[in-house]
Order: sequence, then C-alpha cells, then structure tokens
Amino acid sequence: MKRKMFGLVLPLCLGSGLVLGACSNGDAKENSQASSAPAATGTEQKKELAPVELTWYLPGNVQADIASVEKAVNEYIKPKLNATIKLNMVTSGSYPEKMNTLLSSGEAFDLLWTANWSFLYEPNASKGAFLELDGLLSQYAPELKASLPSMIWEDAKLKSKLYAIPNYQISAKVYGFVVQKRFAEKYGLDPAKVKGLRDLEPFLAQVKQNEPDLIPYTPGEYVHQMYGYDGVNNVSVYKRGDKNFQVVDFVDTPEYMAHHKLLHEWYSKGYIPKDIATADMSQFKSAGKIVSNFGVTLKPGGEAEEKTRNGGHDAIFIPLSQPEFTGVQATLTAISRTSKNPERAMMLLNLINTDSTLYNLLSFGIEGKHYEKAGTNTIRKIKDSGYAMDNWRLGNVTNGYLIEGQAENTWELTKKMNESAVIPQIFGFKFDTTPVKTEYANVTATRKEFQKAIETGTVNPEEYIPKYVEALKKSGNDKILAEHQRQLDAWLKEKGMK
Repeated sequence: MKRKMFGLVLPLCLGSGLVLGACSNGDAKENSQASSAPAATGTEQKKELAPVELTWYLPGNVQADIASVEKAVNEYIKPKLNATIKLNMVTSGSYPEKMNTLLSSGEAFDLLWTANWSFLYEPNASKGAFLELDGLLSQYAPELKASLPSMIWEDAKLKSKLYAIPNYQISAKVYGFVVQKRFAEKYGLDPAKVKGLRDLEPFLAQVKQNEPDLIPYTPGEYVHQMYGYDGVNNVSVYKRGDKNFQVVDFVDTPEYMAHHKLLHEWYSKGYIPKDIATADMSQFKSAGKIVSNFGVTLKPGGEAEEKTRNGGHDAIFIPLSQPEFTGVQATLTAISRTSKNPERAMMLLNLINTDSTLYNLLSFGIEGKHYEKAGTNTIRKIKDSGYAMDNWRLGNVTNGYLIEGQAENTWELTKKMNESAVIPQIFGFKFDTTPVKTEYANVTATRKEFQKAIETGTVNPEEYIPKYVEALKKSGNDKILAEHQRQLDAWLKEKGMK
C-alpha cells in the first residue's frame, strides 16, 4: 500500500547564503570528539587553528586540470579555515577496492565518498571505516545541520548514529525511458502511449531497421517497484500490500524472469548491442549513438544533463512511475576513521554545503576556463576544459549553478518532487548486516558474477536465472533473507504495524 508523506513532508530549509559556523577552542591536534567548551569565532578562530591539508577521495574520471581548481579552492578556503584540500580521483570501477586497501593499511586521509550502491555505506560504517559524526556536526557544522530537515538526517543514520553527510539532491526515484528527441519525432513516438517496456518495441524496431549505425536501446538496473514490490534493501523485497511483509529476493520472483525474458528477446532481435555486457557504453552515449535507454532518476532538469551525455542531442523523458521517496543514502560524504583532522574536515563540509561560491568552484571549476556564464545562475560547460566533476558527489546540488537548458525553477521542482514523493510503508527500516557479514560478502560476489549478463539481456534467463538463484543459496542468501525477516518483523512490531 502506498501512502503520502503526511507528517513526514520534507520542509526543505535550504539556503546558500549561510555563513561558516563557529568552532571550538582547539590546538594543532584537534580532538576527534566534540567538546562542550564555548565556541570561538571570527579572528579568534583563525588564530587558534593550525594549518592543515585535508585529503579527499572521490570516484570518477581523473581530471586533467584539477590542479588549477585545487589552487582556486585553497585560496578561497584558507582564510576561512586555515586549511587546504587535496582531491584524489579514483576511477569508479576501482574505487571500492582502492578505499578498502587504504582503510586496511591505516593510511591517514580525511574525506571519502560512500553510498548504498558503491563502496557501501552501511557495511563500511559497521566495521568502523567511518567516524561517528553526530557531535562533530552539531559543534562544527551548525549551519549545515540547520539547512536540511530532520528527516534527511534520520535517513542518513545507522542505528541512530550518523556516519556520513548526505549530498542533498533528488531523493525520489522516477523510472522510465530516455529517448533522443530527434528520433522520437522522426518515427512518431507518442510518449503518452508508452506505459511499459512492451510499448517501446515498435519504436525500437523502426530504429533497428532504418538506423543501422545506431544502438536502439540499452537497459538499466532492474526496478522491482515497477512490478509491485517494495524494498527491504536493494535486493530483498516484499509484495506491495502483503500484510505479512514476507521477504523474498527479487531475483527469485516471476516478474524478474518475465522482465529479463523480454530483454533477452530484444537482445536477440538486435535492439540491444551484442557486446553490452563487456563494452563501455559511455563512449557510444557521448557520441549520440544510443537512441534510447532505461533510466531510474528522471529528475527535473535532467533532460539538459542527458543532452550533454548524448553528444549535444536533445532528449525526452518518458516516466513510467510516480515519484517514490528513496532516501539520501545514494550519495554521502564520510570522514575516515584515520583522519587526523576530523573537526576541520567537518568545518569544510559545513562550508561546501552552505557556501554556493565554494560549491560551484568545486563542481564546475573556474569561470572562463571550465565554464561560461549563460545567465544569472546558469552556465555553459566548456568542452574538453580538463575539469568535469560529478557535482552530486560533492554536496547540496541546490546551492549550485544550473546547466544551460535547465529551467530556472529546476531546484524548486526538485524540492517539490522530494516533498510530494510517496513513502514506502517500511521507510526508515535499516538492515544490520553484522549477523550475516560473511554471507553478505559471499552473496555480493555472486551477484557480481551473474547480474550483468542477465540484466543486460545477454543470456537466456530461463537457463541462467535458476543457476543464479541456486548460486545465491549456496552463498548463504537464505540465511540473509531469514535475518532480514527477523529484523523487519521486530521493527514492524515496534512500530505497531504487525
């Protein structure tokens, strides 16, 4: 059963004009725990803070001109924090392994990106990779704390403790198709008539027949909500409306089989490229050669971003769902347990999330070198400038510039979508993997082995999904599901829902 937010509406108190918060008396070796001492401000703060360099790890492409942006950022923040930063980019595919290696070695660094889908937030927080931030947030980042409503902070917590700062952005999922506008118009695709995957097939057949040098379609991640399920986490789900909240793995559902039978059919017809499971599709996307794809975050202003990704070709969105609130754990910034300057790291996060000048500098680089102004709050990125960051990994996107093509009210619409999104019945439930951490690691490896081949349509699902399910069982998935059910039942009972 879906329900609106009612008392849980997000009153987004976002602002970019907030000033840097006060900080407590400290010496060169600032304590990692927030104290109750009176805060020092202004010139007193600057005198007492010893100079430090903060090291920050982020996934993404290495930026050729990152040095000039670092220099500009450091010139801006040094008078405010007596700190500088060193940005370290790690290719996205290598990022989890790199961070695990760094943390295992005990190497000192300060900030790192984490999420519920890559370098996983909950397991890494549970094993002590990140510092607890509640005290640090209150003492060293009061403006940041006040800028987001309590529900956002609650969603970012694990066992009532905060271990990472949410990078506020769209927090609602709308899934559907992304289609190049030129081909939608050329072949008369009517978005109003597309209600599901099958409805796109006549269009894909036309593209396949008439555009031999293009890729008609690339699939995206499987979305269980599309077939009437709500999630316990990213993979364990229950059928919407089930009063018993019986947990199953979505891989072991008839809907998962039917969905991938259709994708395999499209693969066999040539709508999906033969090397989809192994090739880097981003190069085809940037060349404008992918006509349509499945997306799971059809957000306000997203068409302008898709135009950039599509080699400058306009795109249209065809949503297949209403917004559903999915929380803030898709992108967060943590402070490493090895940080020698956690207070200063939190002060930096406070500034990044409340100072639009700093956020835009980190996000888009230097005006005239990496972007040009196209309006009061709108920019045009300079192609091949040497700096193009994923700004949703850095902080509150609503403090940032709009990209040319995005409507002036994009951030207002973003907030509205977050506010109006449907909340799943069990929103707020957090699964603790500690009792099954060994099984969880084994199952994660099994999913990595099977998922891509099946979910791209490459292999016959009637042959491979049974193998996938069996491999999951051998990896300990039944024990994980049982633990999910136990924890969920206890949570439901506590909430008076079962």
